[in-house]
Amino acid sequence: MTATAAPATGRSGDREDDRADGATGLPDRASVVPGHVSTAARVLTRVAVAVVAETLRVDRREVHVDARDDDGRLALSVTTPVRIPTLTEAVDVPEGGVVGIVRSLQSTLTRRMAEIADRTVGRVDVTVTGSRIERTGRTS
Repeated sequence: MTATAAPATGRSGDREDDRADGATGLPDRASVVPGHVSTAARVLTRVAVAVVAETLRVDRREVHVDARDDDGRLALSVTTPVRIPTLTEAVDVPEGGVVGIVRSLQSTLTRRMAEIADRTVGRVDVTVTGSRIERTGRTS
């Protein structure tokens, strides 16, 4: 996976003209350096695993992601358990149940991969491998 330009990541000195934006310190368009930035597939996979685990509140070790190129966009295959509320309690079930949880995950994963890794996700396939009961802290 390759991008065509990378923003400058540091300043060459403390001079004011080295900084593109005196308020934020962020580089402007003129300071983009030509070249290629390659991100290894394992990095994209680890980012996706972290997003899935955080979104679903499951252990990272239970999440598996395969990242591959899909005509210039990122295709992700996710295998993960989902967390569901205890069914014996009066708890709001997410709209759409497990399917709703998965649809929300697909949307969140697409957005977060764009934000974090600057990658356009074209496809997210999710296989649910099990469920984890969400404990509310109440005891009977």
